[in-house]
Amino acid sequence: MAGRPLLCLVMAMCFHGNAAQDTECVRATVADIVFLVDGSSSIGIENFQEVRLFLRKVVSGLDIGPDKVRIGLAQYSDDPHQEFLLKDHSDASSLLAAIERLPYRTGQTETGKAISFLLSRYFIEEAGSRAKQQVPQIAVVITDGDSADEVEAPAQELRQQGVIVFGIGVGQANLQELQSIANRPAQRFLFTIDSYQALQRLTGSLLQTICVSMEDQRLALAERFADIFFLVDSGLSQTEVKTLLNRLTNQLNFSVSAYRLGLAQYGREVKVEFLLNKYNTKEEIQDFIKRFRLSRPLASDPRNLGAALKYASANFFTEEAGGRAAVGARQFLVVLSGKDSNDSVYKASRLIKSAGITVVGMSVGASMTEMSVVATSPYVYQIPIPNAAPTLRAIFKQQEADPDLTQDCRAAKVADIVFIIDQSGSIGTANFQLVRMFVHSIVSGLDVGQNRVRVGVVLYNDKAEALVYLNTFKNKQNLLNFIKILPYSGGGTKTGAALNFTRESVFTKERGSRTNAGVQQVAVVITDGESQDSVLEAAAFLRRSGVIVYSVGVENANEVELIQMATHPPNEHVFIVNSFAELTPLKLKLQKVLCYNILRQAVTAVGRSSAIKEGCVQTDEADIFFLIDHSGSIFPLDFQDMKKFIIEFIQTFRIGPQYVRIGVAKYADFPNLEFGLETYTDAQSLETAVLDIKQLGGGTETGRALTFMGTQFDKAKDSRGHKVPAYLVVITDGKSADQVKGPAELLRARGVTIYAIGVKDADTEELQEISGDPRRMFFVNNFDALNPIKDNVITDICSADVCKDLPGDLIFLIDSSGSIYPEDYEKMKDFMKSVISRSFIGKNEVHVGVLQFSSSQQLEFNLRRYFSKEEMLLAIDGMQQLGGGTLTGDALTAVAQYFESAFGGRPQLQQRLVVVTDGQAQDEVRGPAQALREKGVKIYAIGVVDANTTQLLEISGSHDRMYSGRDFDALKDLESQVALQLCDPERDCKKTERADIIFLVDGSTSISLENFRSMQKFMLSIVNQTTVGQNLTRFGVLLYSNDPKMMFKLDQYNTRQEVFKAVSDLQPPSGDTYTGKALKFCLQFFSAENGGRAQLQVPQILMVITDGDATDRNNLLEPSEALRGKGVSVFSIGVKGANRTQLEIMAGQDKSKVFFVDNFAALERLYKNITQELCNFTKPVCEKQQADLVFLVDQSGSIQTGDYALMKNFTTELVKSFRVSQEMVRVGLAQFSSQFQHEFYLNQFSTEAEVSDHILGMTQTGGGTNIGLALKEIRAYFESLRGSRRSEGISQNLVLITDGESQDDVEVPADELRALGIEMFAIGIGDVHDLELLQITGTPQRLFTVQNFGSLENIKQKVVDTICKSKPSGDPSACTIDIAMGFDISARRVPGQTLVSGHNKLQAFLPEIARYLSTVPRLCCTNTPVQSNLAYRVVSVDGRVLYDFNFEAHDEDVLRKVMSSSLSESTSFNSAMLRSFQEKFRAQSGAGVKVLVIFSDGLDEDIMKLEQESDLLRQSGVSALLVVALEGVRDTAQLQMVEFGRGFGYKLPLTIGMPSIGSTILKQIDTVADRKCCNVMCKCSGHEGLRGSRGPPGPKGGSGQKGYPGFPGEEGVAVSLSLS
Repeated sequence: MAGRPLLCLVMAMCFHGNAAQDTECVRATVADIVFLVDGSSSIGIENFQEVRLFLRKVVSGLDIGPDKVRIGLAQYSDDPHQEFLLKDHSDASSLLAAIERLPYRTGQTETGKAISFLLSRYFIEEAGSRAKQQVPQIAVVITDGDSADEVEAPAQELRQQGVIVFGIGVGQANLQELQSIANRPAQRFLFTIDSYQALQRLTGSLLQTICVSMEDQRLALAERFADIFFLVDSGLSQTEVKTLLNRLTNQLNFSVSAYRLGLAQYGREVKVEFLLNKYNTKEEIQDFIKRFRLSRPLASDPRNLGAALKYASANFFTEEAGGRAAVGARQFLVVLSGKDSNDSVYKASRLIKSAGITVVGMSVGASMTEMSVVATSPYVYQIPIPNAAPTLRAIFKQQEADPDLTQDCRAAKVADIVFIIDQSGSIGTANFQLVRMFVHSIVSGLDVGQNRVRVGVVLYNDKAEALVYLNTFKNKQNLLNFIKILPYSGGGTKTGAALNFTRESVFTKERGSRTNAGVQQVAVVITDGESQDSVLEAAAFLRRSGVIVYSVGVENANEVELIQMATHPPNEHVFIVNSFAELTPLKLKLQKVLCYNILRQAVTAVGRSSAIKEGCVQTDEADIFFLIDHSGSIFPLDFQDMKKFIIEFIQTFRIGPQYVRIGVAKYADFPNLEFGLETYTDAQSLETAVLDIKQLGGGTETGRALTFMGTQFDKAKDSRGHKVPAYLVVITDGKSADQVKGPAELLRARGVTIYAIGVKDADTEELQEISGDPRRMFFVNNFDALNPIKDNVITDICSADVCKDLPGDLIFLIDSSGSIYPEDYEKMKDFMKSVISRSFIGKNEVHVGVLQFSSSQQLEFNLRRYFSKEEMLLAIDGMQQLGGGTLTGDALTAVAQYFESAFGGRPQLQQRLVVVTDGQAQDEVRGPAQALREKGVKIYAIGVVDANTTQLLEISGSHDRMYSGRDFDALKDLESQVALQLCDPERDCKKTERADIIFLVDGSTSISLENFRSMQKFMLSIVNQTTVGQNLTRFGVLLYSNDPKMMFKLDQYNTRQEVFKAVSDLQPPSGDTYTGKALKFCLQFFSAENGGRAQLQVPQILMVITDGDATDRNNLLEPSEALRGKGVSVFSIGVKGANRTQLEIMAGQDKSKVFFVDNFAALERLYKNITQELCNFTKPVCEKQQADLVFLVDQSGSIQTGDYALMKNFTTELVKSFRVSQEMVRVGLAQFSSQFQHEFYLNQFSTEAEVSDHILGMTQTGGGTNIGLALKEIRAYFESLRGSRRSEGISQNLVLITDGESQDDVEVPADELRALGIEMFAIGIGDVHDLELLQITGTPQRLFTVQNFGSLENIKQKVVDTICKSKPSGDPSACTIDIAMGFDISARRVPGQTLVSGHNKLQAFLPEIARYLSTVPRLCCTNTPVQSNLAYRVVSVDGRVLYDFNFEAHDEDVLRKVMSSSLSESTSFNSAMLRSFQEKFRAQSGAGVKVLVIFSDGLDEDIMKLEQESDLLRQSGVSALLVVALEGVRDTAQLQMVEFGRGFGYKLPLTIGMPSIGSTILKQIDTVADRKCCNVMCKCSGHEGLRGSRGPPGPKGGSGQKGYPGFPGEEGVAVSLSLS
């Protein structure tokens, strides 16, 4: 229920009661309150008397008076009646008397009309309303039934006028109607009670809430005055300055409690005329202005505005000088400048603005360029001084800046953000008002809406309370209005509990979280002190649930705690200020980082991880060991994080005995090898082995473990037979008990590169000793932060292979303006040096140049100046900062020439520009940057501090090549990332992945042994540029002279080392050059019997290497054509005396496959030229040989005619990349704008020519951009009637091309299309909404953006490759199943009993059930069984976790531990148990199918409550809940009432003793998996098979244990016998 239940009201009244009147209502003394009372016939006279009594009590608790609280009253039924207005009663006694006389009018219930009546008759000045005097306006509506008219619109109009509306619903009142009347959130402004008699108990609670709202609203409405300081150029006209000051003082209220004014002039020095606290009245100020004199310096005298601004920052706005930032006063510095400054203004301008002071720049002769630097945007003016007063007055009077969305926040349009706000007693009322303003300001700058950014608010002290859930407000303005009146309570500081509460109760689907839809979850914690409980574990749980956490600390906040709470890295997510007043300048910084990171995490971060993966596949050979600390200080979940970290590595590299090998050792007191490099040879078995690693605990002896690893690396080298790059990744959480330096040095001396990762209490000095290089040392505060640093380690390992043999030109364009501090300038130089150090520098490799810029440019060195790293690093060390402005556009224009041949550029190679800047450009950058990109230069834009991210995007042209950081320290984190990106790891061609290549090598007498060795080197280089393997690239070699001879076939060697050895062992045969004979002979060796894979569509290549004229020159044509006829491409490589004509004959006149060098030394380098051609030629064929491909093309009016033509051409080029026919790839297309326009269905055209002709003939109609509508309509194209082959399992694809933001909602129609298995691709051009497109595609990998239509051609191949490789989001191969099992055993327990004690059938059948559930058989959409993960949890009656086992593949040892777990207390099937499992799934499972199986001996809680909790479990994403009745359960039907998710057979109760219980449960889970993974809603299984015949008797068991001795017999009785 959204309202408050009666019990809560009673408690609230008892607790607050008179306290509300004594505290809250004492402070809240001013308001206009109107009661609107339902007087309809349904109430009855007795109940209406209760209303009168209630009104009397409420009014008695308020301070009534004409200048205090005014009360109005209206009654309504069919019509509203004016009982009395706000102005009618100025004292409590007359007011109470009027209430006593209140008549009961009866009639129907028309609440809407009555609310409109309030607005027109009560909340107006004539009726006594004081709204214009900023007095809070409040309405209280009391009703008991449905309204006969519409209430929502009039209530909304009332609220929009600033009236706070409370709703009180009695009895059967319509709750939904009341919710539309009252302000949100309902839990604060809406009260529900069961009868009018309960009204009296409501008094205290209502009074407290009204009084708090009165005071909070008064603070919110109070005019925010300002501190205004004028800094005047002493050379200006004295008369004009005095006129301006006089006019302004006449137009504003200057006093100690209103506006304050200060004045200073500047020339060579600053002269303060008066500070803010000098004069308290207008008269005093004007009296001084009469006496004020400007010093009138000579024209040649300096104007040191930079020094003046620095002085102003330190002295003008301090508390001692009368500044009132601490109480929320806005602060303005008005600079009147007559000429440009003689000293630099850049640092000082940034300094004063960073303190939260708004600088208004008025040019009276100074250049607008300089004033733009000095002033806060947009407050830059060039108007005559006397005329400036109205402009300035408007600036100072503006209470709230219009919420202007920055480009970052315009782009970050979809997110769920929750503010967790400390309201403890240490903050105080005044400071909490600053917190309200801070949160209000941040939310103002977000694009808030139900389909945009959702906002929640949690307040906490000793306990946490959600005042705003993520689905509470649909309207941004209503949310902002409520933030202004957030209540403040005081109390303690339990931040940990607040974090847990937020995770469990706010970031949930039912409260509006969209985490299941992939929407980013963000928490912002604001606190001023140390928490009274631990935050470490609570924050880790919150982050592990997928929430990005920012922490904002004020005054006495504990920095360690702030870092513990925040997401890694701290320099992006932790903000600390010394006072609440400093929250004002922090707002822009936090907002910028928040919005940028939302976009980065959603779009670019995934793309960059994908780029790293693409690059790392090229790492041919490496041995990687992980050495992990498993000491007792590491918690189980932390150990899980370590395992996830290792698995990420496994998934990044190509795993195999001849590629990358991975091993794991762990250590505590002693090291031990978990598994070696040769143990597992594929990724799947490696992952399983990692998941099986067990933590044993112990101490921390890292030194001993490092020594142990030396032996392991020696074995690794021996097992390979040759040396490969060796890496050791050490992860530890504490300081070692022994020395690490010596063992680490010995390892590095062996050639092992060590990465040291420290967590929590690890010692950073020790970590550096281990790594030996600060760049390879990482420290994080929690184990869940391992994931963010993973990319840094992987990037460092992969960069060498990605970047080698990639020659190109790289220029750094470095900001050298005056705003940069010397230490930051050095950090920029360090960044350049680091990137250069990681690059392959050389005459034939990468060339580097450096250009500095500020107001002008300075070339440090061009591309042909240096060819060694040492020279470049020395030159960078010698660079000096220029100082000056930031003319980035000019610099981009200037740098273009240095990429040209005249200055050493090599336009035929890859050319890259790295721009680093710290501020906003003072000129236009878009045009110059686009001109550079059109020349083929890729631009990477890096911005720090005040850099404008909009400009960074304009410079780079792509989010992927744009970086933003808070400060220059962020450059350190970017070094390895940028170095890898510069190598373009996602370039179309990196290595030949799959081909059959035979070298046909001339071994004639004309080739000397030395020259033959050059031929061998060439062949080895070609081999090096491929990925060798049985299923990858295969090689063969055929030598010829008089006769050809096969040296080795394609299927003979499977590793690069084997091929290397075979090529190196070749010996030239000598003789003549019978090339024709050799060509004819080699054709047979491309057959399947000889290892050829032509039938698998693997490219077939013959490389002919010869140095002379063929002896059988007339026999070249026929075998060459025969080879091509069999699909073999011939590359002709001629050296020295080779005949070019013959080379071309062999290559089929394809000159791109003909290469010639005039000497054998050049042959050794020729591989670089051939590699690209070879790579392009051997690109893998599209995996989607059959597909249905539909295009949805934007034709809205925002697209220019020329751009529309470019888009049509681009679309036809995409179509040409596929084999179009009705059997292979079918194509359909529609256009859209405001309306949907059909073009052609999938079954209309059969050839690429027909499709292209239609597309090129299309016309543009213009209109708006309704993508949502278009997505709904396009669904029909994927029906079989329209040519779709979805039912046949053929890939379904939709490509959206658009240039703008949709004017309707896209999420729901996009979800529906993806649910059909349609893969969605989106291409956005220009200013598109990235996150909206992401909602359409569902994954960033299918989202492409370009800055303009001309750039579309640059992404064509990437789009085609992505379509070819993509699989549906619900791809069954990615189907994962997690099954958790819980146990409800309520019987009284005795010490020593285990979990299954007393439950023989559970003990007998649980192992069988676990075995069955360990693998789900082949689903409707999979070809192989799906291995499931099993987990177990035992929960106490109150919800405590007694035993917990994580999701892992079935392990009988784990199951034995579960069954033998000691259980000394009962467990229950109650809400606490279900909540515990909901949390378990949320924290530990990322599976697509989540199933909970509970073994129960009967429900232990009210069935209604359990059904509600079960529904919450379902809403949280759990796919099914199955309950298995244990022995003795009487009512199995009751257990079934809480189940959900079962398929056919759901009526059959599950019991532990039923036949084939394991099979039965598995069948249910199989149905769930088909529904979730394959979109198969129902599945009919065959009948159960006949029960098998009874098995033979088992063998006789062994003898049992010896029994216990019997009890002693009773004592005998003596009997006397008498003999007769």
